[in-house]
Amino acid sequence: MKVSGKVYGLVFSGAISLVMSVFMSFFMVLVNVGYIDGFFFIWMMSTALGFAIALPIAAIAVPIIQKLLNRYLIVKDNFK
Repeated sequence: MKVSGKVYGLVFSGAISLVMSVFMSFFMVLVNVGYIDGFFFIWMMSTALGFAIALPIAAIAVPIIQKLLNRYLIVKDNFK
């Protein structure tokens, strides 16, 4: 499926935000409260809050970081 760069960036930001929120919230809840009754509910609530915070941050930060990296770094292709 062909999409514009802007749509790709938004989908990428959303996917990264979701994956990071799921894994980080799991380990943060596990470390902070341990595996207790209601762990799954607490984890899902933490994931939802983390995703709500991470999505707009990623949507803003990812394009800025990509521009900065493209400006200051040169990718060396060593795989050929």
